Amino acid sequence: MRKQLGLWLLALGGLAGLAEPARAGHCGAIKYPRRCVTPDQCAPPAASTVHYQAVYENHQQTCMRPVYRTEYTPETYTTHRTVRETNYVTEKYTVQRPVVEHFDTVRTYTVMRPVYETHYQQQQYTVLRPVTRTFQVAIPYSTFRKEVDHHVRDVCQTVWKPCVQEYTVAIPYCVMRPVVEEHTRTYNYVVNRPVTEHYQVPVNYTVMRPVYEQHVREIPYTTYRVVREPYCVEVPYTTYRKEIEQHVREVRYTTWHTETQQYQVAIPYCTVRPVYETQSYCVPVTTYRTEVDYVPQTRVHYVTEPVVTERVVKVNSGRWETVTEYVPGPVVTRISRSPGTCVFDPCTCTSRYVPGCLTRETVQCPGRTVCKKVWVPQEECRVVRECRTVCKPVCTTVQVPVCRKVAQTEMRTCSRTVCTMVKEEHVRYETRTRCYKVPEECVKHVPYTTCRIVPEQHTRTETRYRCYTVPEHHVRHQCYTTCRMVPETHCKMVTRTRCYTVPEVKTVCVPYKTVRYEKEEHVRYVTRRHCQLVPEQVTRQVHYTTCRLVKEDHVRYETRCVTERVPEVCVREVPVRTCRLVPEERHCVVRQCRVNYVCEERVRCVPHTTCKVVAEQHCRMVPRTTCTMEPYTVNYCVKRYVPVCVPACP
Repeated sequence: MRKQLGLWLLALGGLAGLAEPARAGHCGAIKYPRRCVTPDQCAPPAASTVHYQAVYENHQQTCMRPVYRTEYTPETYTTHRTVRETNYVTEKYTVQRPVVEHFDTVRTYTVMRPVYETHYQQQQYTVLRPVTRTFQVAIPYSTFRKEVDHHVRDVCQTVWKPCVQEYTVAIPYCVMRPVVEEHTRTYNYVVNRPVTEHYQVPVNYTVMRPVYEQHVREIPYTTYRVVREPYCVEVPYTTYRKEIEQHVREVRYTTWHTETQQYQVAIPYCTVRPVYETQSYCVPVTTYRTEVDYVPQTRVHYVTEPVVTERVVKVNSGRWETVTEYVPGPVVTRISRSPGTCVFDPCTCTSRYVPGCLTRETVQCPGRTVCKKVWVPQEECRVVRECRTVCKPVCTTVQVPVCRKVAQTEMRTCSRTVCTMVKEEHVRYETRTRCYKVPEECVKHVPYTTCRIVPEQHTRTETRYRCYTVPEHHVRHQCYTTCRMVPETHCKMVTRTRCYTVPEVKTVCVPYKTVRYEKEEHVRYVTRRHCQLVPEQVTRQVHYTTCRLVKEDHVRYETRCVTERVPEVCVREVPVRTCRLVPEERHCVVRQCRVNYVCEERVRCVPHTTCKVVAEQHCRMVPRTTCTMEPYTVNYCVKRYVPVCVPACP
């Protein structure tokens, strides 16, 4: 006990020296309370107070516990197994085997063969032949001559006269003042001027002219006449007659009937009875107390700040400029007629109008001005502002609470129940049943029927026909037309146009400006007007022109053509193709078959199964459990209180 107490005191003194040397003294026998938050809160030390501190001691105790062991003992037992035996018995039976016999048969059939013939048939058709006739027609016509008269009239109308009132308004505005810089650069471009040339090309072409010729040819052909000749054939054939016979056979077989026998078996067994005992023991319980200390800690966090940078970038830009070009008008051929005259005809004592002659002249149409846009490229320097964020570290000191655990151990008394198993031996008797098979032989009569086929030979006479063909030769005349193409060569002149472009280099001095803007604040005064409309009567003179038409009658003569169609009857030969069907007899050989049945005796093995019981010896392991008591050591803790002096503060 003294050694254990000394060990506990040394352990407590060591822990106090490691934690804070100024808080413990006298080898741990006396300890001071925890340091105050500030030194001003504590008063001078006063008289000490005696407290009792718990001290734990370990003890040992010897107990008994049951140990179970299982042992296996061999045991022999007998079983009966049924064994099946299969024996094969030879048995004869009769089957009908089919025998296939093939023979050929000649069959006659008729086919309609088409025969094509071409004939020429005359066909009349009517053609309308055009006949042209010319005659003069007098056409009277009228012309209208313009007579223009000028007049003046007074028109009264109401005019809304605007009455304007002016007032001034101050408008602040911001102006981006442009600073313009003049530049000039030379721009070379290539223009492809189209040039068109016309030229004549001789083109040779061939025309195939058809030439028709009539011919007659002889076509020999052969026809076959079918000759049919009968003849007699003797055909032997066999018929089969059934003969049925009844029989009885003996079949021996073995049956097994079961017999049962009962007997007693002594089975020893062991039971375990539990014996309960209550014991008390001490258990050390450790509790933890949380103490919080504040520790300063520096933390770094990052703040993003925008940083703006400027850089100069060259940008390829440009502008569209409007270029004016004059395009001359097309050259047009205009036909004009000179004024006509009136000619007196002394034969008819009338005057007739003779129109003037036609004049062809080439006139240049007025041109037009075309505006097109031309892209003028230029290069500018622009200032591009870029904004990017930069991370900046910021340090902050924070009081961080730190928690630590203070352990306190106490001894608690607990009770437990110990169970001891007591072994008891017993014997029980079981009634078991033994079952075995007893063989018994039996005989049964099985009736069966056999069928026997008896063949019978017969002969029949058949009338058959033999067909053969006799050739006959013929000749027919066929008219036909041949057409051959005669080539004819012609030549014509084709006007073709060749168009090509001639490159021309032109140089343009393109002035361009660069502008940058400066911001200026201004205030302008705007004079605004409020307009009202006041009605006012106004009289004005309107000059207008009236036009009237004076009618003049004339006569002109025109030569007209009338085309009449006169019917004409023409005759042409049209080939007509006819088809007629000629019957023809043909022969083919057909393969046929005949089935005859032949009796055959065969042998087969019929299985017969018999059963017998065979005894078998087996061995099995029977488990036996034994229980023994075994001592073991239990450690428990005892709590004892020791006086401790603690200084007290008023």
